[in-house]
Amino acid sequence: MKTLDRYLLREILAYLAGGVAVVVLLLLGGVLFEALGPLLTRGIGGLEVARYLAWRVPEALARGLPIAYLFALLLALSRMAEDAELKVLLASGIPRSRVLLTLVGLGTALAGLGFWLGAQVVPASSQKAREVLQQAILARPLALLEPGSFFTDATGELVYVGQVAEGGLKDVRVLSPGAVLAAPEGRFAGGTLFLQKGIRITYDGSRPRTVATFAKAKMTLRGLATLPRAPLSELSPAALKARIAEAKRRGTPYAAEATAYWRKWAEPAASAVFALFAGGLAFWLLGGTRTLGLVGVVTVTFFYYATWSVFRIMGEQGVLAPWIAAWGPDLLYLALALGLLGVGRR
Repeated sequence: MKTLDRYLLREILAYLAGGVAVVVLLLLGGVLFEALGPLLTRGIGGLEVARYLAWRVPEALARGLPIAYLFALLLALSRMAEDAELKVLLASGIPRSRVLLTLVGLGTALAGLGFWLGAQVVPASSQKAREVLQQAILARPLALLEPGSFFTDATGELVYVGQVAEGGLKDVRVLSPGAVLAAPEGRFAGGTLFLQKGIRITYDGSRPRTVATFAKAKMTLRGLATLPRAPLSELSPAALKARIAEAKRRGTPYAAEATAYWRKWAEPAASAVFALFAGGLAFWLLGGTRTLGLVGVVTVTFFYYATWSVFRIMGEQGVLAPWIAAWGPDLLYLALALGLLGVGRR
């Protein structure tokens, strides 16, 4: 490795470490907000929350790497431009392409890491996170079973409990449109209501239509249905392709799945595109007394995040073709990079 490469990498990696920490914390804050409802309603403790967030770190890291790299590049190159280091490099006969080669090389490595995380690590870790959250919710059921109490199961059926004894529940009724389920006894465990030796009566208007007996039955409380729905970004590329193929077979829309699939490739690739953009911007700023500054760095970084979000929504709604929605932000920054390199100082 050349001296120039070591110097550039040392400067950028220092900012990258801080950028990754900040971006990951911000993304984890958003993840925590999504699960805040189930957590607060059951008083789940700090240990469960910490375990849940720990399993969500790979997802935040995969999503945050490109943004953190853009932030690090802009800060490092802006400082080097302000200190005239880039001018010294050019005056020494080192071409812009030599500097960009190192930046793009690091961006390509980060892109490979991001794709591996998104394809292999994130699906498994996100599933673990949901299991932690589900177990915590099951340990603290939302329903308070008292004699004569009503509550709702996961399908919206109304459940009545006549008595609560040490051995379980007595005189249980399940009321739904057109049917009544009655059991003399049952028990409640792990967020699920188990009934034994009951009858099921269906009605045609106000008249009984059928009467059937059952040995065992179970139903899940509505509290379990409050878990955040697993987003498509947590699925692997293979799982997304399977969903797309199934949707095509059924003739149902699959814009959201296709957008998520293409984003599995486009989001990590943004790291390499950002190397060209940040380098082009830094060399363009050498042509005058302009400096980007911290506010400019934050603004440019936020612009990518906003563009990324808008394109994603448009792709999921079918307004844009899925591959355009996924690669659109990358292509936009690539066009800006080529324009800046074309007019920037050589």
